[in-house]
Amino acid sequence: IFTTRPDTLFGVTFLSLAPGHPAIEKITPKDRLKEVLEFSSKVKLDAKAKRSMDELKKEGVFTGAHCINPLTGEKVPVYVANFVLMEYGTGAVMAVPAHDQRDFEFAREYKLPVKVVINPQGKTLKPETMTEAYVEDGIMTGSGAFDGMKNTDAVSGIVDSLVEKKLGEKTINYKLRDWGVSRQRYWGCPIPVTYCTDCGTVPVPEEDLPVVLPEDIALSGKGLSPLEQAAHFVETTCPKCKGKARRETDTMDTFVDSSWYFFRYLSPDNNTAPFSKDDAEYWMNVDQYIGGIEHAVMHLLYARFFTKALRDMGLHSFDEPFKNLLTQGMVCKETQKCPEHGFLFPEQVVNGKCATCGAGTISGAVEKMSKSKKNVVDPDGIIERYGADTTRLFSLFAAPPEKDLDWSTDGVEGAYRFLNRVWRMVAENREELFGAQTPKTNQEAEGAARDLRRITHKTIKKVTEDIGDRFHFNTAISSIMELVNAIYQFKPETPSDRHVKKEAIEAVVTLINPFAPHISEELWGALGKKAPLYSSAWPEYDKDALATDDVEIAIQINGKLRARITAALNTPEAEIRKAVTEDPKISEWLKDKTIKKFVYVPNKIVNMVVS
Repeated sequence: IFTTRPDTLFGVTFLSLAPGHPAIEKITPKDRLKEVLEFSSKVKLDAKAKRSMDELKKEGVFTGAHCINPLTGEKVPVYVANFVLMEYGTGAVMAVPAHDQRDFEFAREYKLPVKVVINPQGKTLKPETMTEAYVEDGIMTGSGAFDGMKNTDAVSGIVDSLVEKKLGEKTINYKLRDWGVSRQRYWGCPIPVTYCTDCGTVPVPEEDLPVVLPEDIALSGKGLSPLEQAAHFVETTCPKCKGKARRETDTMDTFVDSSWYFFRYLSPDNNTAPFSKDDAEYWMNVDQYIGGIEHAVMHLLYARFFTKALRDMGLHSFDEPFKNLLTQGMVCKETQKCPEHGFLFPEQVVNGKCATCGAGTISGAVEKMSKSKKNVVDPDGIIERYGADTTRLFSLFAAPPEKDLDWSTDGVEGAYRFLNRVWRMVAENREELFGAQTPKTNQEAEGAARDLRRITHKTIKKVTEDIGDRFHFNTAISSIMELVNAIYQFKPETPSDRHVKKEAIEAVVTLINPFAPHISEELWGALGKKAPLYSSAWPEYDKDALATDDVEIAIQINGKLRARITAALNTPEAEIRKAVTEDPKISEWLKDKTIKKFVYVPNKIVNMVVS
């Protein structure tokens, strides 16, 4: 029996076998065997993916056999269940309905007992009133000597107890499904195999590798492999008997290439091996992996598999191919459907009606963009109307990269208006700023100019960290927008003020370059710069410019944050205490209470204990 949850062993009320399990015919009484085998045969026809779905209706059949729970000595029935797969563990899984949702649904369907062995902290679950399984951590109950322990702490003790009694063994299980390599018609890796009438299937000898696909082939577009028609590729000589032979014309799944291509980048000119060990040791690991959720599941999995296999072959010495992972979200949009014509592309909907028949359309859920549901946006149309920079800026600003992005026409318009605002800001100020010099120290700025300089360097710092450390492009763009607002509000009066304004505008143009490279290059030239922006150094922030005369002080009462106040830097404790007790928001929390303790950490926090 297979278990990944030793902490729930005391709660087992039945056992589930996968359809087709070899034990079925051994344990099932003759009078039950026909019904059980018929159920197993029916379920095995269903796809594994369907049987793994959470929403699948749980079905099963009682074998007529029972087994003994080794920890409790209780006799529990054995069922064949449609949601258990032979590929999972041993195909025989203990069932704990109180703490596994699939087991819970099955138990309710077949009126089987539900036994609680883990309670939430401070609560007691009642099986008869439970509407779903409790799958979180908690406190052990109904588990003999382990009662009262945290379930996570009890796991090792339960396993040790089973091992000591020779009722089980501790093992680590790895789950990696077999990889079915799909065959492609032309665009994948050649399969180095030939077919000879006399010798049968013969691999291409290593000295004749690699097999190179021909480029002078005709693409028919009819779904046939173009290699079949390329006689100069297909017709070859058998490596064994030197007689006539045919090459394999299918090619391997492109996943085969993409699972190790990053190694080939290390040694692109190596004609004797895929890559050299010295190159791999020098360049690997890849610093940053970025991919959609499908890649995180498939490509990432097999890239790691290939890397470990190549390591075991002695071709390099490291364990993992990638240092950091960022799984980006999907682009989503609501669907539009016509009662007669089905899903419609956005351009097929005019004023809420189908452009073909005039029927009112039905707006569906916001879903991942897909050709099948036609909720896609042609980027060429957006680029033609708004420009590539607008498209890029909206996509990066609309959501954090790891979250799904809901496509919005209003959002595209907003990004377009902002870029126009930046353009006007440079156009309206360029003549005035041509002779201005960039401030060298913070002492050159006073009053409003000092505030603008602080915002400028605060923005440089934030954008640098958001891009380089966190990939938070949306908050980086947001901070640039705030800087643009500050520039528009600033009215320079002195040459020094104009220097500060020039610095701020140049910072905006530079910081926006990764998001809007085309317009920023144009604006950089408009500001009189000779060298292109892409070859210029990234701006560095001035720590002195970030200094402020005021500080924000957090106010905690009995350990909870209740308010914040702003005070001058290095304000004496007596003045802080007066400001805190007289603040209207804080005084509400102090009403009818006595301050027992007042602790002030200068320029940071006030902590009060009251009763």
